[in-house]
Amino acid sequence: MIMLYAIRWYILKKDISTLTSEAEGNIVRIINQPYKDPDSGDDKIMYTVKVDFSTDGRRYKTVMKTNDDEFSFQEGQSVTVLYDEKNPRHSIIKGDKDHKIILREYVIAAIIIFVIAATIFVITIPSTLGFSRDQKKIFDTVMNGIFFLTGLAGLIIYPRTKTYKSQRKKGVSAKKELAVFILIISKTGFDLIWDMVVMLIK
Repeated sequence: MIMLYAIRWYILKKDISTLTSEAEGNIVRIINQPYKDPDSGDDKIMYTVKVDFSTDGRRYKTVMKTNDDEFSFQEGQSVTVLYDEKNPRHSIIKGDKDHKIILREYVIAAIIIFVIAATIFVITIPSTLGFSRDQKKIFDTVMNGIFFLTGLAGLIIYPRTKTYKSQRKKGVSAKKELAVFILIISKTGFDLIWDMVVMLIK
């Protein structure tokens, strides 16, 4: 539910055509976060700009994230904020080129939470339903099979994605990532085969 809500929220926020009203805001904080560019390998900085603005007597906040090399904002500086008159929380800083960066983070966070919750739920199914030892073994084998097939599908699909192809064109190697991926899938496949052999012997 959290993941579906976040995706719906992302789709609504992605549409900035409703941001037709303007207000003056002030930069209250700037956070610098160094990182290494995955494509070029260069050291860069991600800037998180937090802005307060007021409309109709109420205060709101908006955030901008950018890695613009010509970044020149300063704390205390006045900026123009574009917002939705019906929902002022839906807003961006005027001139923000990368407003979708922070939206993607919410979706990624929601997916991570969903995966953790789903994993905990799956792990607790045997004890919740009172599985016997043999039933638990069958359940674990089925889950290993699902994990193996999912990993195998990812290994087949990933080299065909635009991200992988663009990295290859730029000379960025993904051999280490693929090697780890193959190692994990091989280990899962070995465990799956071993479990099936043990079950057949019994």
